[in-house]
Amino acid sequence: MYLLVLFAPLIGAIVSGLFGREIGEKGAGILTSSCLIISLSWSVLISYETILSFSTTHIKLWRWLDSDLLTIYFGLQFDSLVAIMLLVITIISTLVHIFSTAYMQGDPHIPRFMSYLSLFTFLMVVLVTSDNYPQLFIGWEGVGLCSYLLINFWLTRIEANKAAIKAMLVNRVGDIGLILAMFAILDRFGSLSFSSTFNMVVVSAPSSEITLICLLLFVGAVGKSAQLGLHTWLPDAMEGMVTAGVFLLIRSSPFLEQAPLALMVVTIVGSLTVLMAATVGVIQNDLKKVVAYSTCSQLGYMVMACGVSHYSIGLFHLMNHAFFKALLFLSAGSVIHALSDEQDIRKMGGLVKLIPLTYILVVIGSLSLMGFPYLTGFYSKDLILELAYDQYYLTFAYWLGGFSALLTTLYSTRLVYLTFLSNTNSRKAVFIRVHEGSWNLILPLILLALGSLFVGHLVKEVVWSFQITLPPIVPLFIKLLPVTLVFGGAVLVIVFYYSVYFFRVPSSLVGRISYTFLYSAWQFNYIFNHFLAKGAWKGGHLISYRTIDKGTLELVGPKGISNFLVGLAQGLSNLQSGLVFNYALVILVGVVIFIWGVV
Repeated sequence: MYLLVLFAPLIGAIVSGLFGREIGEKGAGILTSSCLIISLSWSVLISYETILSFSTTHIKLWRWLDSDLLTIYFGLQFDSLVAIMLLVITIISTLVHIFSTAYMQGDPHIPRFMSYLSLFTFLMVVLVTSDNYPQLFIGWEGVGLCSYLLINFWLTRIEANKAAIKAMLVNRVGDIGLILAMFAILDRFGSLSFSSTFNMVVVSAPSSEITLICLLLFVGAVGKSAQLGLHTWLPDAMEGMVTAGVFLLIRSSPFLEQAPLALMVVTIVGSLTVLMAATVGVIQNDLKKVVAYSTCSQLGYMVMACGVSHYSIGLFHLMNHAFFKALLFLSAGSVIHALSDEQDIRKMGGLVKLIPLTYILVVIGSLSLMGFPYLTGFYSKDLILELAYDQYYLTFAYWLGGFSALLTTLYSTRLVYLTFLSNTNSRKAVFIRVHEGSWNLILPLILLALGSLFVGHLVKEVVWSFQITLPPIVPLFIKLLPVTLVFGGAVLVIVFYYSVYFFRVPSSLVGRISYTFLYSAWQFNYIFNHFLAKGAWKGGHLISYRTIDKGTLELVGPKGISNFLVGLAQGLSNLQSGLVFNYALVILVGVVIFIWGVV
């Protein structure tokens, strides 16, 4: 049962990838979706056994790393955290597979796409079920590779090429942090398995070494979960590996609990990410980029929860967010599919009468994203803000998160209004062909909408059972403020749209500068390209390439040796002049040397 959850997606990926031409487009979709349904079925049974029956399972498969005193097995660990992650991964992946069979219809490379999706799912399962850091790193790198392949699926598009390379390079920075963290853990504890290191760190006193380990682990999470500084790849790529970083923080919670300084850094970065992504999302015009920045903002809330030592609440928001994020992304895909690949919300409008079901689904996803009362997002996001308020030395995290909740309402309401309710700006030839998708495109959206409505309410009691500390007692005003901001933000958008035409570019100099600053995502891309990438390229070209590689190494190495041999050969060849007196002179010199040596 446990191994089938792991290898069913792999079987689908291999068969679809290697025999896609034989089974055809439809066969690849059916096969990979069926494998995911099988994996989902066993995940449900594992969740029952692990969560409800309180039975943790460890499986040792084979020894694969054996060096001196370090021995690591390829092993699997199934506990409550893994069970919840398996449910999230398999449910979302199954629905994405089914959705893709309709969304990709007509593309001649569907088997390759379905193979990439199934391989991504397999490696994500490897990541979450690992019982040691090196095995986790296999899944960590694997989901990065699959994201590169999925982003660059339409490899003839220049923008897809750039986005894929950007995602790969930015994530390499975070991966270096995780690798260094593993070296530091091995040096400090002599082991890389979770059970051994966590047991040792709990009984050890806080130290600078443990703080360094936590900061390096957080660098890995920053890259993979698109936190402030290494977030620039997400809006261009918009792929699904972002929860891996949050999972790493939750899994490594015993380390973080021994490093208060690292927890403070985690909280600060998470809260700043929430604010940055929310401010940028307010003025974006690309439908998918609005959803992408909302994802970045919600990831900031999860990191905030980990920073205030409430990892189960961070996991709760991760699970809730998976449903309404997937609903919004797939609904955005449905809208784009209906409008013949148009993504600019300024060129949409008037769709509420043509695709009313998609409109309802987008509204449900947006309300859950805002934290509307009693929807899935409400139960976790408001709770994270209350827990952040309890940390008096980081109270600003609560206010940044609360203000970002207002901005979330602004850009969500703006998206719904411009896409569905405003007068249409679409071309007539496109507008008259708009219609709802087929059943395999709509059914996953309906199921995700049900999750966005009810999962938070159904699961909250189970999550609270994992809480070690009691929830804080906060003033009633603090409890009601996020909900008040949700309603106030919605009213604010409506008033602005009908009074001063909000979200048009302001005419004042300050307004234009502010708009440009936010639309360019706080100029992070410019800063990285102009000050880091450009400098690194020049330094690499002048120092590494021209001075070291093409200079010293070639002069000492192959180029220097070849030049010496060529010069020697030319010098010797000059002696072969064909003149008798030259040969006589050489013979005479040789005789003199010989006689000198004998004497």
